[in-house]
Amino acid sequence: MSDTGRREQNEDAYFTGRMNGYHVFAVADGLGGHACGEVASRMAIAILAEVAGEGLPGTWPATVLECAFQRANAAVYTYNGENGLNAGTTLSAAIVAESGRCWIGTVGDSRTHIITPSSVWHTRDQSYVQGLVESGVISPAEAMIHPRKNVLTQALGLAARVQVDLDERDLAGGGLVLSSDGLHDYVPANIIQEIVLAGDPETACRRLIGAARDAASTDNTTVIVARS
Repeated sequence: MSDTGRREQNEDAYFTGRMNGYHVFAVADGLGGHACGEVASRMAIAILAEVAGEGLPGTWPATVLECAFQRANAAVYTYNGENGLNAGTTLSAAIVAESGRCWIGTVGDSRTHIITPSSVWHTRDQSYVQGLVESGVISPAEAMIHPRKNVLTQALGLAARVQVDLDERDLAGGGLVLSSDGLHDYVPANIIQEIVLAGDPETACRRLIGAARDAASTDNTTVIVARS
């Protein structure tokens, strides 16, 4: 589900699909401070889906993700050069095998979470405040209210190359949640966990969007919830 929230337009984009024996999920958040963020996010999602469809199952999923992210970055970067723009987007994408093995790529601060009854794991944000958290300057709770929490250290389309963070995890029967920062910048991880474990994915999506609204999220909010 995707919610415009208090913004004039929704610059988020998302994808869910089954491709050649794998499940593919992705969320992209166009950068609101740059022209045509909605174009950048939709380009990234379209290119991810295209590369995954071409590469799976013959190519290792992590390689597919790296290729997709770099191709999306190049496309948005070229679009910017041709149009005199500075469009950018985040992208978080997961490729999941039938075994539950999960390959995840991240640029920016959209997140992929793996949620079990005993734990919440999520990808590392490529952001200024994440660096402060990792250096011990602020806590994760303080990061949620930091005035510079939306400052990214990486985004697609703003440079000729981009650094993609790649993770490989096992779902182990847990739930998979992908979200733009309109959710996780406002709703704590324990609340996300509680909502996802309480019901089916459709209900969880609806409740997570509601929780973001209740927390006074001012951003677009996009959430994907998947459970085996």
